[in-house]
Amino acid sequence: MIKAIQLIDSLHAGGAERVAVSYANALKPEILASHLCTTREEGDLKEQLNEGVGYLFLKKRSALDILAVVRLVRYCKNNQINIIHAHGSSFLTAVLAHFFLGSTKVVWHNHYGNIQAMGRLYLGVLRWCSRYFSAILTVNEQLKTWSESYLRCSVVAYFKNGVPILDNDKVIPVDLEGDPNLRILLMANFREEKDHLNAIEAFSKVKRAIPEATLHLIGRHTDLSILKEVNARIEKYELAAAVFLHGSKQNVNGFMRACRLGLLSSKAEGLPMALLEYGGMGMIVVSTAVGQCPSVLGNDGYLVPPENPTALAEALIKALKEDNANMAAAFHERVISEYSIRAIIPKLVQYYESVR
Repeated sequence: MIKAIQLIDSLHAGGAERVAVSYANALKPEILASHLCTTREEGDLKEQLNEGVGYLFLKKRSALDILAVVRLVRYCKNNQINIIHAHGSSFLTAVLAHFFLGSTKVVWHNHYGNIQAMGRLYLGVLRWCSRYFSAILTVNEQLKTWSESYLRCSVVAYFKNGVPILDNDKVIPVDLEGDPNLRILLMANFREEKDHLNAIEAFSKVKRAIPEATLHLIGRHTDLSILKEVNARIEKYELAAAVFLHGSKQNVNGFMRACRLGLLSSKAEGLPMALLEYGGMGMIVVSTAVGQCPSVLGNDGYLVPPENPTALAEALIKALKEDNANMAAAFHERVISEYSIRAIIPKLVQYYESVR
């Protein structure tokens, strides 16, 4: 029987972090035991772990914190864990633990949309570690191809992210500024690849065409230099009364329920959880055509080239003015059938069985 632990470096709100928590919760009734371990930092997502999910915080202080690895090894032995599912940058911790555990399998989940841009040292360590992976899961087809050609693991599979689906009628919308039909929501931590500046540049053009439109940003201020530049652009275009920075929030469903349109302005992505969450909440979506977004969204939303604020603005204006309820409903149905946790977890359990 499977006893699995999801390994993640923090529990701050982010795509990979939400996947790890969702998997740990959803696996609880499907396998013998489900656990989650965060290596470096806790965060708001800890509150979303369900009762009965095992939990460990390593308090890891450096990449080679051997005491933290020993704590993970002891926990895995005590709980007879046979699958370590390492998400994103937690792969080194998983491999070091594997050396002490022997038979425990390491499954690495590649969430990176722009992994080729990582430094040479990082990629070198990843390549060395990959020989000890039993399998690699990737969130889009491009990452699958890259992993097969660059990494030293023969078992690589594209695996769709899964998102919990809530009953929209039971989600209480957050009280926000602006007309509900003209609210745009961007859910993304402040990192370079999320390209918030693209969103601000585009919205400055939207504002001239639709003065009542508002833009609401949810996300952790991971890179303060980007936050500073975003604020500078807001001031430059005199958008302070129309652009709202809400920071990191747990109640993202309430924000989605309060807005009509979900925006992704990224220059690089894997398979963003925000895209699936927008669809799960029945929102109309405007997205840059990066990563797996085009194949996931298809014709049931608005796709534009990345790093093109003019094209993004035109799509946003069109999406706000058109009657696109049928488009949003079609995307909602596809997310439920193909990308919901309910659809994904049985496949994940089968995958664990094949690896073990």
